[in-house]
Amino acid sequence: MSGPVKSSKRVKIMHRINRLKKKAGVDTDDARLGFIDPKAVKRAQESIDVQAVRYSGEVETALKNLDDTWRKLKEEKDATTAAALSKQLYNYANNIKDMAETFGYSLMDHFGKSLRDFSKNLNVANKAHHVIVQAHIDVMWVAFNENIKDQGGVKAEELKLIVAKAIEK
Repeated sequence: MSGPVKSSKRVKIMHRINRLKKKAGVDTDDARLGFIDPKAVKRAQESIDVQAVRYSGEVETALKNLDDTWRKLKEEKDATTAAALSKQLYNYANNIKDMAETFGYSLMDHFGKSLRDFSKNLNVANKAHHVIVQAHIDVMWVAFNENIKDQGGVKAEELKLIVAKAIEK
C-alpha cells in the first residue's frame, strides 16, 4: 500500500463576502453576534410602513381574485383547469394570510390560513365544501369592509362562529 499522495499545488482558501452582513449595514469584519445596524432596522421599518398604506388595496384585489377564482372553479368541468383554479384559490388565500400577518390583521390572517389549509383537500363536487369555502370568503369580506384587525371582540367571534357552523354542517 502506498503512503499519502503529495501534491505540489498549494491550497488557497478564499473567504466569501458576507452579503447578509452588508445588507444589514454591518462591517464584514464585525464579530458581534446578532448585531444589526439601527439605521438598517429604521430603513426596513420605513419600507414596511410604506407597504402598510397599500395593504387595503392589495387585500381588496386579492379578495376580488379569490371571489372570481371560486366562481370559475365551481363552474369548471375540465379536471385539469379545475386543478389549476384550485391551486389559484390556495395561493390567493395564502397571499391574504401573508399580507394580514405582516401588517397585524390577525383575524384576516386566521381566515386566510384556514381557507388555505382547507383548500388543500377541497372537493368541488362536494356541496358541503361549497358552503365552507363561501363562508370563508364571506367573513373575509366582512373583516375587510369593517376593518377588523384583532381576533378578539364580539364581531370577530361572530365571524369565526359562522365559519365553524359551516364546517360543522
